[in-house]
Amino acid sequence: MHDEFIILADDHPIFRDGMFALVRELLPHSRIASVDTFASAIEVARAGPSPPSMFIVDLFFGGESIASNLGKLREEFLFSSIVVVSMASDKASIDAVMNAGANGFVNKAASPNEIRDLLKAVRNGDVVVNMPFPARTMEAPTISPSPSPNLSQRQIDVLHLIADGRTNKEIAILLGISPFTVRIHVSAIFRTLGTTTRAGAVARGIALGLVPTSQTSTE
Repeated sequence: MHDEFIILADDHPIFRDGMFALVRELLPHSRIASVDTFASAIEVARAGPSPPSMFIVDLFFGGESIASNLGKLREEFLFSSIVVVSMASDKASIDAVMNAGANGFVNKAASPNEIRDLLKAVRNGDVVVNMPFPARTMEAPTISPSPSPNLSQRQIDVLHLIADGRTNKEIAILLGISPFTVRIHVSAIFRTLGTTTRAGAVARGIALGLVPTSQTSTE
């Protein structure tokens, strides 16, 4: 039985095969679809019995960026994690990807262990940005928060538990929902509040009056 459905899209066969092997090692029971175009990734996702749990896609196909299409991908597959992999390291490209709703940006220069850890973080509901040479590159991208953040009551419940220092697994147990659903809520909270960290979400929540100031367990 397959626990998750992952779509991997990259037009570089060697990298695609390497990423396939890495994901297979990380999620041995997952179903992985490997394609060489962005259009094929969408086609496979639409044809599946259920939406993919994660897209892992290259930023460039045939020399053209898909950044402008990521927003539509996010809208259509609201509950799927989106991880973009690329050799690009400029702030404009990363900002475009993250502001479009991606859950992660991974530079192809990252080591297999780094990529594995980043994918794990995304599965845990975190928003991650990896760059090859932190000291030589610009700061992490700024994600603009919604002008009037509108979190659902369930998302506020999740935010309160994040503020209590709870892990996604603990939140799932306390709320009686699946860890995957918790990841969806955490990612949505990050996007809505314009942050990429749990601590940032709590700080933003306190500033907006969504979280009591006494809840400061998250570092």
